[in-house]
Formats: sequence, structure tokens, C-alpha cells
Amino acid sequence: MRRHLVLSTLLVASLAVAVAPAFAGKAGTGGRYKGSLTANPNVLHAGDSFTVSGCGYDTALGNVIVGFTGGSWGSPLDANGCFRISGIPALSGDTLPPGTYPVSAYQYVHGKWTETGETTVTVLA
Repeated sequence: MRRHLVLSTLLVASLAVAVAPAFAGKAGTGGRYKGSLTANPNVLHAGDSFTVSGCGYDTALGNVIVGFTGGSWGSPLDANGCFRISGIPALSGDTLPPGTYPVSAYQYVHGKWTETGETTVTVLA
């Protein structure tokens, strides 16, 4: 009987270790937390600036960091879990080639920076 209990405990522990990575990088309750993220304008020319705003972020997780083409900008959340960052330049080095680029919001979740919102901007020639 004792051997069965030990084997059952090891099996459950092994399953927990195997399943945990499937939820890594996803924040919040049930691993499905995402806030809204909007870039305005979302179509612009290289060198122009845009504003990123979002709502629905968990204030208990702290500030939001927004990443775009190798740069990052931080913002505190208001009491409603919203933020706004103005003046993000569409630059990477000297200019940004035409294309669509990801813009991501991150918060510190379970000991690591985790993407909690996403959108894109399109850069024209």
C-alpha cells in the first residue's frame, strides 16, 4: 500500500512538471490573461512617432513595459489597469524599412517578464 502511495505521488509530481511549461509565458488566472493594446496611428512613415495605449491590465502585476524594434518604454497603470505612452519613434538604427512590426506589452508575472498584450504598426516607405 505504501509503495502505491509513493508511486502515485511521483506520478502526479511528474505530470505537474511536464504540464507547467505549457502555461509558461501566459499571465493571469487560467493562463489566459491579455490586456488590450492599441497603436495610434498604426500606419506611419519611418521616423514618425506613435502612441501606444492599453486597458485591462492587472494592476497587481505592476508597471507595463512596451517593446518595439529593440527599444522599450515603461508606464505605470492607472487604477483601472490602463496606460498611455506617447512619442514612440518608428526607428531602428537610422530608419525602419517598410513592413509590419509587432508591438508588445509585458508585465512581470510569476518571476519573469511575460507578454500581456500585442498589436502591430505598419511602416510605409
